[in-house]
Amino acid sequence: TLSEPQERALGLQLLQFDTVLHDTLDKFSPHRLCTYLFDLAQAFTAFYEACPVLKEGYEATRDSRLALCDLTARVLQQGLTLLGIEAPERM
Repeated sequence: TLSEPQERALGLQLLQFDTVLHDTLDKFSPHRLCTYLFDLAQAFTAFYEACPVLKEGYEATRDSRLALCDLTARVLQQGLTLLGIEAPERM
């Protein structure tokens, strides 16, 4: 469940990836994808600062937060790959 505002904001940001990707390709505007990835990284930072992931006591909440982390990493990786940018394995 996404009960915290930062969780919801990140989830909504992730849902926009498909639309942004199609818009980027249709209009030949790679800057749209760059802006989206930057906004996604900011949303993830806000989520990570506000919502403990591994220290969360409720298993269902911890699992949903881990899923958000995994999906964010995959979307960032895919977006950067499409832009021809190599992402670091760890930060």
